[in-house]
Amino acid sequence: MHLFSILAKTIWDVLSNKKVIDIIESAPACSSAARTLVQTTVRAWRYKYPTSKVDDYAVVIIRFSVATHEL
Repeated sequence: MHLFSILAKTIWDVLSNKKVIDIIESAPACSSAARTLVQTTVRAWRYKYPTSKVDDYAVVIIRFSVATHEL
């Protein structure tokens, strides 16, 4: 089980929570997940708002490992 925290700017305007979680869980590292989120957000923004200027995006992902203990 993985827990993570996402600090992001503007990605929620074009990506769903499920899409964000799917990207993070499928990435081998937080850095690649963040890069993929930014790239996916830019593509989605251009598709959803073709006449608008693309915003600046920043993503920081902190992944926590959870130890499980059996009682």
